[in-house]
Amino acid sequence: MKKYIGIIMMAAMLSLTACGQNIEETANNLTGDTTTAEDTTSVSATEETTEKSELQPATEAETTASETEPTTEAETEAATTVPETESTTEPATTAEETPTAKPNEIFALNGPLGRHQGVEEFDNAKFAASFGADSFTKNWDGTVTLTTMIYRYEMFSNDDIQALKVGDTIWCLGKAVVVEKLETLDSGLVIVNGGIENGGRCFRMEDGVYCESGMNNVHSYYEIGENTYTLSADFVFTDNSDMDNPKTYTAEELMSILTWDTHFVKSNTIVETTDGVVTAIVRNYIP
Repeated sequence: MKKYIGIIMMAAMLSLTACGQNIEETANNLTGDTTTAEDTTSVSATEETTEKSELQPATEAETTASETEPTTEAETEAATTVPETESTTEPATTAEETPTAKPNEIFALNGPLGRHQGVEEFDNAKFAASFGADSFTKNWDGTVTLTTMIYRYEMFSNDDIQALKVGDTIWCLGKAVVVEKLETLDSGLVIVNGGIENGGRCFRMEDGVYCESGMNNVHSYYEIGENTYTLSADFVFTDNSDMDNPKTYTAEELMSILTWDTHFVKSNTIVETTDGVVTAIVRNYIP
């Protein structure tokens, strides 16, 4: 009996020992699985973080960091290089290329340096004249002839005078006048270099053209030549030398008042001709 009881106790102890080993192995297995699970969880979390970082936009700090990264020289040149485009703006005209900026030379339409005029061109005209008492001759047939010097004043184009500017040269009676000062009055009078009083010139419009105007509006005259005319049958001499007492005379009356000291000068005397004969003489008052 005791023998059986001992065998049963040994079997029970062996059974407990086996159970303990099984429990330890089971615990070890459980521990290994936990580690694997933790490892798996860590890997999954890392992958998830990577995926989120790839999908989500960069943070402000990351963006700022990327913007502040140094730019290479090549990238800078590429960024600052502007493609060349064909300019549609015409180049500005320089002063030398502008005709109005160049000094001009202005010449009279007539005069010593202008078109030549002969006495034959004054058979139908009004012109300044100069003569004396001995210039008249009474002929045997009763007609009266007059030998007179013909004068003309220079005339300038409106366009030339109105476009006149400092630096231009204007030729007056064969003399060059360089424009250093220019003034245009409301009356239309154009004053060059301070006017007559300062050695300059003045120009005013008369009969549609500009002419040089001296003191008391007297023109600057030049000689055309001398010619002899017959006084017409209806000739009239108008004497305005006395502004308070103007008078008119026929050819016969004029011959009767002439004296040795009677003079007619170009600055106050105008002779008018028609078909080669003198029809009128006017003597004006000159201050």
